[in-house]
Amino acid sequence: MRLPLLIKVYIGLRKGWNRLTPEAKVLVREFVKSQERNGEYVNGGGKVDEYYTQFGKVLEAVFSPMKVVMLPAMHLAVKESLDKDTLYGTFFRFIYDEMRFRGSKSVDVERPKTMTTNAVCSILAMSHQRGAMIDEELVKWLKDRQDETGGFYASEMAPVPDLLTTAVALFTLRLIGEKAKSARDFIDAHWMENGGFAPTIFDEYSDVEYVFYGLLALGANE
Repeated sequence: MRLPLLIKVYIGLRKGWNRLTPEAKVLVREFVKSQERNGEYVNGGGKVDEYYTQFGKVLEAVFSPMKVVMLPAMHLAVKESLDKDTLYGTFFRFIYDEMRFRGSKSVDVERPKTMTTNAVCSILAMSHQRGAMIDEELVKWLKDRQDETGGFYASEMAPVPDLLTTAVALFTLRLIGEKAKSARDFIDAHWMENGGFAPTIFDEYSDVEYVFYGLLALGANE
């Protein structure tokens, strides 16, 4: 039986965490702790936010595996999208069913009318988890979104690669057994002195969501 996708995400996060130096781990922990308010986590504006709290709780479990309460937390992260009649609604129902039933009902997905990296990753991940044929044209399209820095663009029109897209793309390619160019320099360029990770090279802020993506990118990078 294939491991559920959320378990694989957690394994990727742990791998990324274990690739940090001891000094970097201290900085990441301190940054994440600085975003916590009485057991909840704040958004970029400094306000407690349920969405960001979900990422914070997952990171707690990454730092301390004895706290593996991350699966319920990640279920919360998808609940608002479960009923949406979109590709992402289908994807979130898929991963929810995988965790709840240790398998997912068969789903039919079509190529999105507007191609984005995260949408393509969703289709490829679902195909892999179901044991279905992988669309090689989508794989090629995804690989073409990686630039010389190692980062991935969110779409053909995106002006710069970003960390969220890079993490998702690297994770997906690794999941389906495809190689990507190393993104280590790109990830390092988004590492901040305060222990967080910046969304893009032009940003000077971070939050717990982007720590999540930073660690996932590190874990999925070859």
